[in-house]
Amino acid sequence: MRILVLTCVMAAGLWAGNDPPAQHELERINSLIEELTALKAQTAAIEGRLETLLRALQEQRGALQAKPAAYDALKATAGAADSPAETKPAAVRCAALTASGKRCTRPAMEGSRYCKQHALARQK
Repeated sequence: MRILVLTCVMAAGLWAGNDPPAQHELERINSLIEELTALKAQTAAIEGRLETLLRALQEQRGALQAKPAAYDALKATAGAADSPAETKPAAVRCAALTASGKRCTRPAMEGSRYCKQHALARQK
């Protein structure tokens, strides 16, 4: 009889040791997973914001490094006798940077810093 009781107690001890994780441990793991998922989403949002800021700064740097060229420079010097009201302002070069990092060579649209293609790309 003692052997039977001792065997039952030992089996109960071994069975209790092989129990699945406690409920509070599962809750802790679930809360950690939720917190890490939220941090991952915040990180993605910050990375998107950083990309936007870097792109804007690169465009500004390109605009400052390469001053816009005047396409109608000869007309401006030849027509100096004309009144200033009749002369059109010189075409301004697009301020966008190409994929290779160089300044776009197209003229900017009137009233904009960008050519038609880059203005459309910035709207998307």
